Amino acid sequence: MTRFIALFVIAILALGLPASALAQPDAGASKTKKHKRHKTSSSCRKKAKKSGVDRKRAKHKSSCKKKKKKNATPTPPAENPVPPVTPAPTPAPSGGAASSGGSSSSSSGGDSGGGGTTTAPSGGGENTPPPPPPPPPPPPPDFCSSTYADAQVTPATNPSDAEASVDCLINQFRVANGLPPFTLTNAALLSSSTFHANDSVQFKFWDGTSQSSHVNHDTPKPWDQNAANKAVNDRILGAGYCNGGAATSFADAEDTYAGSGTFATPRKAFEFWSTDPPHKATLLSTTLTEHRIAVVVGNPNQGGTDADWATFVEDLGNCVP
Repeated sequence: MTRFIALFVIAILALGLPASALAQPDAGASKTKKHKRHKTSSSCRKKAKKSGVDRKRAKHKSSCKKKKKKNATPTPPAENPVPPVTPAPTPAPSGGAASSGGSSSSSSGGDSGGGGTTTAPSGGGENTPPPPPPPPPPPPPDFCSSTYADAQVTPATNPSDAEASVDCLINQFRVANGLPPFTLTNAALLSSSTFHANDSVQFKFWDGTSQSSHVNHDTPKPWDQNAANKAVNDRILGAGYCNGGAATSFADAEDTYAGSGTFATPRKAFEFWSTDPPHKATLLSTTLTEHRIAVVVGNPNQGGTDADWATFVEDLGNCVP
């Protein structure tokens, strides 16, 4: 060992180092450095204990913080910062609104308002399409068709439909023979025909002769043609036709028919009148101009029952004021 030290000293001297370099380090200094390191280490451990992490994690966090501080680059302030633009509030229009820029729209009860707001007009405007035209009225019923002409008269039958069907068939017959149609408007003729039809069904006095179907139930007998003509004339004028006969001239007439079941239809009444000579002459009269037809459910014949029966009475006239 002594030999080794001697050789070491010789080598130092050969290098030209001062002998003081071979002096032993100061023990006090060494202790002080160790003590400082020991204090630093204790301080790190205390801080780590306070933060609830181990020693290595505390060193890592401390190191990361230092790196971030070194590498962090401060953000330069923006040059000429532009303040945010807040749009001006639009003033509320009073009583309505219109678009700005010269075009405006009407509103109910409204003045013009600014701000470019457009309100849809209430109650229509120039661009509102017009309402569609109403649909055309339905065509009038064809009362000459089988739907009406061949319908059996029952309590459920509309008397006006039955009357219109007989009227249609008669006027069709007249036009085919070169004559104008009868009018169907006179209320007095309807009143007189309805009275006779109800009177006949109620008292059932028709006895199978033509005269009996034109007299009243209380007409004195004998029921001849004169009695029948007088009864018809009195009923029609008594209903107010032609101002009760006070006109310059007038004419009247009457046709009657009764049938049951399939014979209780408007067509069967027309067929009987249009084929029987006296009744046909009435239908094709050139003097008579208007008529009304009463249709009543029931049997006018003596001793008959009302089931499935219908009675038809046509009163005709011509009045010259």
